[in-house]
Amino acid sequence: MIVDQALVRRLASLVRLELTEDEQAHIASDLDRVLGYVAILDELDLQDAPPLASVAGAGAASGLRPDEPRPSLSPELALREAPRTAEQGFAVPKFVDEG
Repeated sequence: MIVDQALVRRLASLVRLELTEDEQAHIASDLDRVLGYVAILDELDLQDAPPLASVAGAGAASGLRPDEPRPSLSPELALREAPRTAEQGFAVPKFVDEG
């Protein structure tokens, strides 16, 4: 896949970003390099590679705490600084343009 400024403009319009020509060129270059690295990874022969038990590697300590219930914030405390609330939750606009 060739990443050029036309593709970056299309992607930017989909996510509603306004980019200058310089930004488009920079992003196109960065995306092209990232996809180049992914292509190199696609060429690796991983047929005999063992699956990983975790990102740290099989048998390595994960460093994660046990998944146990703990006290959390009350709804009142969690919503105290929210600009808008509704029914003990955060009220968010349906559309980005909505104030």
